Amino acid sequence: MTVCIPAWQAESFIDRTLQCARAQVHHSLRIVVSIDRSDDGTAEICGTHAAADDRIEVHVHRERLGWAGNVNFLLDRVDTELGFLYFHDDVIEPTYTEQLVAALRDRPDAASAHCDMATFGGSEKILPGRQYDGSAVERLVAFLTAPNRGSPLRSLIRRSVLAGGLRMPTGSRAGVWANEPFLLRLIAAGPALHVPETLYRRWDQRSGGLTDGWLALGIDEIVEGHRVNAEDGVALIDSLDPSPHERELLLFALYLFTMGRVRIAEATYDAPTITEPERVLPAFEHMTVPSGVDVLPAEIRAWTEAAYDRLLHQTERRRARRR
Repeated sequence: MTVCIPAWQAESFIDRTLQCARAQVHHSLRIVVSIDRSDDGTAEICGTHAAADDRIEVHVHRERLGWAGNVNFLLDRVDTELGFLYFHDDVIEPTYTEQLVAALRDRPDAASAHCDMATFGGSEKILPGRQYDGSAVERLVAFLTAPNRGSPLRSLIRRSVLAGGLRMPTGSRAGVWANEPFLLRLIAAGPALHVPETLYRRWDQRSGGLTDGWLALGIDEIVEGHRVNAEDGVALIDSLDPSPHERELLLFALYLFTMGRVRIAEATYDAPTITEPERVLPAFEHMTVPSGVDVLPAEIRAWTEAAYDRLLHQTERRRARRR
């Protein structure tokens, strides 16, 4: 088991992060920390832990890798059967790895397993996980349209999936939501299991956190990030060699997800113009509900139809605001 901890400017909380990793009941761990170029005491604190626990391996970078690059550095070094990303300001319960390992042992066909996630700091709530089963098409449509999709970014992942090339894309400006293409590829790789226990806690709305940097970008940069991610989504869809009917369905689900995010960004930034779908991706022009929606499992069909109605409402509201 490899615990992958991407760190940057983390001196005020990295000690707690490493204490949680070292306290795992599942003791057979390799804990790898990758410290992106930092000018605080992160490296010294990690070095103290490494001196006390030979399971810890620390890499310090003098050149800035960026969030996605730092994550990929770690994923390249997973040499155990399982691995997971443990973000530098989060908290895991002692049985996190033990329970997720047990779930994957019971399902050798599964690519990953995740749990419910709690937040602390800016808000305190429980975000339930969600199991993604069925065909790759069903899993992807469900992930792109489900109202509450869980937190599979905090998944235990099989090395076979990582060896297949699962990495964060680095084409998005500033790594904007590079986790989205990563997650699509993870869901496509195989069933994503859900362990209904709150074993992972995320620091919400931390000042200086990753999303702060994204929110500092302009609307054009945000749209560009979503465009790059949508192109990656199309490449994934085509790599699955879908039938024409399946491709149409997957492209529609990608359209709903991407344009929904764009509309939210426009409202957040009070953008002066409306981004037309074809500006994001030419294939999104004149998108309509495909007939394949009718053959989806009832729950996924309902999510897809609700996502379409929601996008129509978001778009009309934006147009009305600009009149």
